[in-house]
Order: sequence, then structure tokens, then C-alpha cells
Amino acid sequence: MHRFDKALRGRRSVAAALGLIVGALALSACGSSSSSNSNSSSSTSSSGGAGTSQEASTGGKPSWCGDKPITLGIYDGGGLNAWSADSLAQVKREAAKCPAVKKQIVVNAGFNPQKGTSGMQSMIAQGANAIVAIPDAGVCAELPTMRQATQRGVKVAIYAAAGCGKVGQDYVSYSDWDTVHDGKILTDFVAKQMNGKGNILFLGGPAGNIVDQGTIKGMYESLKAYPNIKVLGNVTEKSWPVTNWDPAQAQKVTAGLLAKYPKVDAIVDEYGASVLGELKAFKDAGRKVPAIATSHLNALACDWEKAKGTKNAFELATLSNRNWTGALAVRKAVAAVNGIKNTDKEIIPLTLLTDSSSTTNPPKCYADKSPDYDPSNDWSEAELNKVIAGA
Repeated sequence: MHRFDKALRGRRSVAAALGLIVGALALSACGSSSSSNSNSSSSTSSSGGAGTSQEASTGGKPSWCGDKPITLGIYDGGGLNAWSADSLAQVKREAAKCPAVKKQIVVNAGFNPQKGTSGMQSMIAQGANAIVAIPDAGVCAELPTMRQATQRGVKVAIYAAAGCGKVGQDYVSYSDWDTVHDGKILTDFVAKQMNGKGNILFLGGPAGNIVDQGTIKGMYESLKAYPNIKVLGNVTEKSWPVTNWDPAQAQKVTAGLLAKYPKVDAIVDEYGASVLGELKAFKDAGRKVPAIATSHLNALACDWEKAKGTKNAFELATLSNRNWTGALAVRKAVAAVNGIKNTDKEIIPLTLLTDSSSTTNPPKCYADKSPDYDPSNDWSEAELNKVIAGA
């Protein structure tokens, strides 16, 4: 997921809490708790944005590849969990398409700013001329070193976390999702399930994080078309019920809100693992699970599938976790080393990955995958390019 500042420690360390919540919800169909990077399956849904993709190959290699030998630095400010592992796999898979990438140097900072700084400096010292990075070891911790790398001619492309600097000045690109747009489509989904009236419960991550600010802005833009829908509590772009992206905390916060509000018709929360805790709070309170709009989580899909057709059924829509933005960062950095203009979209407005009201892309439980498996990680090259191009 999109990670910001020290609160990201909780978000990227949810494995234990996720396992407890999954067990409590009896999601036995979700299988092993280990991460899977299998390429054996692919999503049939699409997700889109504006722009074009520059993946077409020339002379047997991608057009962004070029001929200059590349030593590629791969940096993750956290690097602690399955999300990170999936993102790393996407980067390595994309880099393998370019024969000019001769060497890869991987650094995981473990949310330690000092380790992050020394690790990135080490990549520069080892001759990295391209670096792809998730800069989230701490509050803007990597920016000075990224600037240093850029001043030395290293082409730095970041993804999945804002780098605090300026594109074109401190790094060549920033690839990520469009949170405002995502807030709109998540809200549009639940509004339709509510038939245009009722109460939405919004829950977010750490106080002040940029992801939820954008999501909330998009939510309220969507709700202009639904005057009979109310967001419970005083939710603004600066304030919301804080879960710290922790399923256990989300369960506790939701329990308190349910005691206060007797009628909840939908949940909007851009982090799927937190929703598991929220869902358990509803079940513990004997309340019907409402419509849910969030990011993808196999465990949620499994729970939806289990409840389908029963009195416990609920509507569910999810967005891709966009680990594949790492592949876009590879393209940007390698192309920049070679002086090639890469036109791939950077900030991408997604469409729903799964939609329980759809016959073409309903949620699917992957019984042989981990609870946090995301099918968009197994998109083929053609499917990924379709996303980038918005086709």
C-alpha cells in the first residue's frame, strides 16, 4: 500500500494481526499465510487511466531499454512484508526484460532512516546509474540522498510513496495511483449499493496521511451527486477515525463507532487489511456487514465468497494494490539513463479491480494463495500496458 512516515511501520507489519483477524473470521479458504508471486493466473478485470504506454519492443527489447549498460539500484525504505516482496518481484521482472540491465543492487532499509541513507549511498558508490525507490524510511528521509544521486547523474525514479521533492529536479519521475479519483470510484460504488441514501462510515490510516486526504476529497466530490447520503462523524480532509492501518486498531475503533451509530450502510477505507478488523467488529456486535469499498485483499474476497447467498452476504469492491508501479519506475529510470523519452502515465486513476455487482469481475477467493494475495500482481505485460494506457 501507499506508505507514509513512521506510521507505516504498523501498516507494513500487519502480518501477525492479519493472521489473527483472518483466523477469527474463519477464512480457512484463503490457504497459506506465505506470500506468493506466482505468474500462473491473471486478472480478467481492467484498471485504467489516461495516457499511453511505451512498452512496445524494438529489435527484441522494450523501447525504454536502450543500449547503455545499467547497474540498477532497487531501494525500499521499509522492505518488511509481503507487499514489499510483491513490489520487489515486479521491479525485478520488469528489469529482466532489458538486456542492458547488467547488475541489480537491492537495499531494504527496514524503516531505519540511517540504514536507508547508507544503503542508497552504497548503491551510488557501487556504480548504480539508475535507482528505483520507495522512499518511506522516515519523514522525507531519503530526499537528501536522492538529490545527491541526481546531482551525480544517477537517474532516480520513485514509486508508491511521495518523495517530498520535485519531479524533474530531485528525481526523474513519481509513479503511483490517483487517490482523489480512487476516492470517487470507491464512493460511487457504495452509493449505488445504498440506492443513493443512508450512512457511510469512513475509516483511515495515520492522522494527516496524504492517501486518506486524497481519498476523502474524492469521496466528498462523489457525494455531491448523492445529497441523501451522510458520512458519519466529522470526517474532513484533515480529520477522520484513525486506524493507523492496523487491523486490531481498526476493529477497536469500529466497535466504538458502532456503539455510537445504530445505522451504518457502507464502509469506505482504502486499506483492505484494516477492513478485516472492521468486519469483525460488525460481526462481534451482531450487526450486518454493510457494503465495503477498499483495496484488494484475498481474505476479504474469501469472506465475501463464503457469505454470498446467505443472510450474511455483503457487497464488496476493491482496487489494485498497484505493486506494478515499480515496473513503471524501472522503465522511467532506465529510459532516462539512455536519454529516451518515456511517456508512461505516472499518476494513474484506477478503475475497480473487483466489483460484486458485476458479472465480469466479481471478487474471487484464491484458495491456494495467501490472505494478502492480489491478482493484479500477476497481470501479463499486455494487461499492465492496458492499465497504463487507459485502454
